[in-house]
Amino acid sequence: MSCLKSVVFLAIGLLLPAAPAMAGAWPQAAGTMEVIAGATFSQSDSGFDGRVGGPDPKFRKLEVSPLISWGVDGTTTLSVQPSWQSLKADDADGGSDKAAGLADAEFALRRTVWQAGAEIVALQPLIRVPLGYDRGAQPPLGSGKVDAEMRALYGYGFDSGFFDGQLAYRTRGGPAADELRLDLTWGWRPDVDWLLLAQSFNAVSTGTPGPGYGDVRRYKVQLSAVRRLSNDVGLQVGLSKAIGGRNAGGERMALLALWWQFGR
Repeated sequence: MSCLKSVVFLAIGLLLPAAPAMAGAWPQAAGTMEVIAGATFSQSDSGFDGRVGGPDPKFRKLEVSPLISWGVDGTTTLSVQPSWQSLKADDADGGSDKAAGLADAEFALRRTVWQAGAEIVALQPLIRVPLGYDRGAQPPLGSGKVDAEMRALYGYGFDSGFFDGQLAYRTRGGPAADELRLDLTWGWRPDVDWLLLAQSFNAVSTGTPGPGYGDVRRYKVQLSAVRRLSNDVGLQVGLSKAIGGRNAGGERMALLALWWQFGR
């Protein structure tokens, strides 16, 4: 079981802004804290099926989004993930707009509801709130609205890796339509110091969007590797790409994260 937990702790280093989920299905060990300092750079020069009321999105974004998780007990984990962004986006007149500052923050509570052997099931309510940015600025650093989500998580561990599947329903504040999300992660550990991950992040809007918004579909894949530097420190690098969608940008992203475990 300790081997399985070490694999899962390494995998958590991947759950950065590219990944909707704040952590895998397994809980943070009781009384321990994990801090993941991650940065991503993403860009988009085209879109899938265009955009409602405008051309394909073109943007460049640098995001720093540390994830902090605390194990309350053996079944409950509290997480918070603030975000800082530097964003440059083309406007309709052929110029570009720039913005930088605090964006949105996510707060979550993950609770194990069933565990047997190598399998685990958890539930996670989450709330996403805007921080102190100007909601009318262009380009916007967030939606300026509060989102709420309920997520079901399933994990299965084996000697050399794990599988993690997550299904969520997110209620969007404002005119944007709600979203149904499916996130899948496969992790394989070739030796004690390396963990390789393949991930799929998917979102489909549900219901009727408000004025200026359309139906949205986003399909992304991500590959990354985590290198253990010590028993408590790891380094993770990866690449992500949008492979399909509707009213969504063709985003490409690179990520780098350094994570620490405290109290083990």
